[in-house]
This record gives sequence, C-alpha cells and structure tokens, in this order.
Amino acid sequence: MSENYDVVVVGGGVAGLSGAMALGRSRRRVLVIDGGEPRNAPSAHAHNYLGREGVAPLDLLADGRAEVAAYGVEVVADRVTGVTGAAEDFVVTTEGGREVRTRRVLVTGGVVDELPEVPGLSERWGIDVLHCPYCHGWEVRDQAIAVLATSSLAAHHGLLFRQLSEDVVMVVADGVELPDADVEKLEAIGVRLLHGTPREVVVEDDRLVGLRLADGSVLERQAVVVASKPQVRADFLAPLGLTPEPFEMGGVVMGSVLRVDPTGATGVPGVYAAGNATDISMTLMASAAHGNRVGAFVNAELAAADADRAVAQAREHRFERPAWEERYSGDRVWSGRVNPQLAAEAASLTPGRALDIGCGEGGDAVWLAQQGWTVTAVDFAEAALAKTAEHAGEAGVGERVETRQVDVRTWEPGDERWDLVSSQFMHLPDGGMVEVTRRLGSAVAPGGTLLVVGHHPDDHATGVRHGHRSFLFTPESLLPALGEGQWDVQVCEARDRTQAHPQTGEEMQVRDSVLRARRL
Repeated sequence: MSENYDVVVVGGGVAGLSGAMALGRSRRRVLVIDGGEPRNAPSAHAHNYLGREGVAPLDLLADGRAEVAAYGVEVVADRVTGVTGAAEDFVVTTEGGREVRTRRVLVTGGVVDELPEVPGLSERWGIDVLHCPYCHGWEVRDQAIAVLATSSLAAHHGLLFRQLSEDVVMVVADGVELPDADVEKLEAIGVRLLHGTPREVVVEDDRLVGLRLADGSVLERQAVVVASKPQVRADFLAPLGLTPEPFEMGGVVMGSVLRVDPTGATGVPGVYAAGNATDISMTLMASAAHGNRVGAFVNAELAAADADRAVAQAREHRFERPAWEERYSGDRVWSGRVNPQLAAEAASLTPGRALDIGCGEGGDAVWLAQQGWTVTAVDFAEAALAKTAEHAGEAGVGERVETRQVDVRTWEPGDERWDLVSSQFMHLPDGGMVEVTRRLGSAVAPGGTLLVVGHHPDDHATGVRHGHRSFLFTPESLLPALGEGQWDVQVCEARDRTQAHPQTGEEMQVRDSVLRARRL
C-alpha cells in the first residue's frame, strides 16, 4: 500500500505527539509510526510535567494519541525500517510491510538506555534504579541512596541527590577516577565514597535490598542512582547518509544524538529530529516542548514550499509555452489594434525589415506591414503564429508577414539583422527582460531602431495588475543591456495613457515604460 503524507513522525512519545499536534492543527496530513517501547514505560509515574504531575507515562501517551487524532493525525503501531528519497518525496518503509511517501520526516524515537553490566540493574530500571533527580528525586527523598559512579562526571549525581537525602553513598566503579576537587566537595557535604564495581543488585520479594559490593558485603539501599547512556537507534536513516553522533561532556561520551540546528533540522534536507534523540538531558516536559517547536518549524518550511510551488505554477501559466498555446487556441484574446507606443514611435521611421517579438495574434505585425514594413513575426506559441498568419491574410498583407517559432529567452539572431526590432508588453520574472533586451539589440542593423515597451511598476499603485510587480520593468532598468558607445538612446521614459478597464470598461490611466534607441 502506498500512501502520501506531509510529515511522517518516527516515534510516538511526547516529543513525537507534540510535533504531530502542531502539524495536525495546521491541517497537515501526519502519520505517527510508533514501536511501542517508550523509554519511561517502566516508571509508574511521570513527574515535573506541569498540569499532569504524577501521571502514569502510558496514560499520558494514550491521552496524547487521542488528542492528536482529533486533528486528523494517524497513529499506527509499527516500526520504521528504512527511509529513502529526498525532501518532498521520501519513502518510509516499515516492519509491518507498509510503504508511505512523505514530504518531511520528523524523528523523535528510537532512544534506548544503555546501563552498566551489573547483574540485576536493568531489571529494576525505572522502579528503584533511577537516573534523574528532577524526574524521580522527590520520591526517594530521605531514603538510603547509592550513586553508582561509572564516569568521572558522576559527582554531579552525588551533589543533586544529596539535596534530597542525608544518606547518600557513592560507589565508584573500577577504572573510574573522580577529580580531586569533586571528591573534596562530596566529602564536605557528607557523601561517603566506596570503591569497586558492585557484583549485583540484591532484590528480595520484588524489593530492592541494596548492592552487593566488590568485597561481597551488601550495602543496604532503598534506591540506586546511575547514569545511563542514551543511544539513538536510527539505522533506518543510513540510506540518507544520516547517523547518530557521540554526545560528549567533559571528554566523556554520555550517549549518542542526531545533530540538529535550532529549528530541529538535521544535515539531510527535509529530515528533522526532536526530543531526547537530539539532547540526552531533556526531561519529559522539555521533550514535549521541543517536539512542538520543531513541528512548528516543519510546518513553516512546508508552508514556504507550498508557496514556492504556487509561484512556480503561476509562472508556468504566465511565462511558459503550454499556457499560451491554450490561450491562443480559442477566441481572439487581444483587440487586433496596434499597440499605441509602437504606432507613436514607428510612424516616422522609414519602412524596412521589422522584427515583431511576441507577436501574439498579429496586431502589431499587420499594422507594420500596412505601413510598408516587411515583418518577421515571432512567438513561441504555434497557435499565436497561426492566428498572426490568418489575420495578416485577412488584412491583405500576408505576403509581407513571415512567422517563426522562437523563444527569445534563448534565441540568438546569428548574422540576420532588422531595421526595427519591437517588443511590446513582453515581461519576464527575475529581471529577465534585461537579458532579452541584450539579445534583441544584437539583432538591430546599424542605423536601425530598438523599441522595448512594457508595463511600468507604478501601475500597481493605481490598482492595475499585470502580474506581480517584480515582473514589470522601468525603462532605465534595461539600459545595462545596451553596449556602451553603441547606441543613441532617444527615448527612456515612463509614459501615461488611458485605456478601458478589461472588466468594467471604464477609462483608467496606465503607465508604460518606453525605451527607444538607435544603433550607431
């Protein structure tokens, strides 16, 4: 089965669901794929989550799934096995045989906790083997606590848990050396230090008894604190060249993460990450907040991409051949009359060879032929050329009008030259008319005239629309296309005139950009 989504979220923990919430509420089509193994599943309660203090982690996630579902987010129990493709067209495959396409991927799951190889330690993880004073510390206040030091940074745990209990013992594993300054601090606040890797965690009747130490004795404790090494399991990203990187503090590798920028973007365009997959220190609430924040950034990028696509489609409709073929294939589009600035500027010229750029339905070509010019009428739409030939024939000047299919954005005149090269109301985006003017100028014979007329950007101030303002041009903006010392610029001005409004028929004022130059 192949399905299409805006975003696939990998991982249905609080970061993933919070990201999905931001996206779903923005009317994105979102699929959350969750393997069903949340890191905090062994814990009976979640803490420091404002508004849901003490909630069971699985209950919190169940509520979250129901909430995002109300905004159309789909949540499925499955496991992602691969991600291929690129932004706008990723393919996500799953263990359950599902294949979906998505524009963006948000990775928030796959984090597992690696624990020291002390027998019995992992079985009590999240129950009375703890790691975070902010998540579990209050619940073990005033109890007998052991801190298992597995790196030189372990004093951090000793300082924080000593705030909660007067009975804290730090058991320093073999091969670990604590900085002298940290040892001095621990001793000063009453933390005892013992040395040697414990043999096992001692449990009786599903109750923690303590740690069996290296000498065989049992240190009776009610809670054990140890730093896990959170590792991101993200082999499914390998086809994209994206792998987790070691996360270090003070020269000690504390786990692995997916590197992201402040928006949550990874090094692969279109792939984002949030939560503990990006920062091992995030608490539950911080992960939820980060997921929400990154989800908003993903939506913002999608909104920008949607707008870019709309612009591309609008430009294709306005500037590419298929749209004009369709436009000229029906009834008459233009009036059939000569453009007023061509009539004004060419009336005094001695007829010769004329090149009519973007001839459309032939109004200008027919008028020039009627004035005695031999006209080469060019357009990139075959339908336009057919109408030009038809209208020239109807006007009795068919023998004076030749049609050619030309795209002036890439056309070069070669050795051919004309006495008049006229471009009337042709516009291109991104300043493209400067390059076109250069090409047209190269087709003008010595002593000949170049005439380029278009809609002036000031028309927008009067409410007249000829496409986006950036498509229009001032006459001065075209001057760089004319080689220095090669032209006599005779007209370079904005010229006002009146015409009928295309919808209402009422008289309105428009402004034309007029550039007329004679080749020296």
